[in-house]
Amino acid sequence: MSDDSFADFRHSDGRFAKGNRGGRPRARDRIVALDERVAEVGDDLIEAALKVAKDGNVRAIEMLLDRIWPVRRGRPVEIEAPEIRSVPDLVPATAAVANAVLNGAITPREGAAAMRVIEAHRSMIVTVDLAQRMTALEEEGARMRGEKP
Repeated sequence: MSDDSFADFRHSDGRFAKGNRGGRPRARDRIVALDERVAEVGDDLIEAALKVAKDGNVRAIEMLLDRIWPVRRGRPVEIEAPEIRSVPDLVPATAAVANAVLNGAITPREGAAAMRVIEAHRSMIVTVDLAQRMTALEEEGARMRGEKP
């Protein structure tokens, strides 16, 4: 590389010149460029995919459905589970989530998210229960010492 070409994109101290970040193109730049190219021929691509899908190409059908009907992410899920008011209520609730996953009503990822909600609720139940027990013990100790609570 000659010094002249080096000077085009770097300063004399080796830093990249303004407007030239150097290195390989960023992924975002490649994606933008691809989006622009596809936008120009998008109708033709869709027509071609529709044609092969109509001819029975399963992969083309899947590709089109993925665009029309995207994979579920972050949607609300409904699970037939009892209300959770105490620790014993957790067993039927977690069983309901497990059954929903195993029956295909929700995805494993959605089941894991539901279990995290149940775990947070369990933790809160235990925390409140411990706080109530501590208060009761403190009141009992004060009563035994003859103090007013």
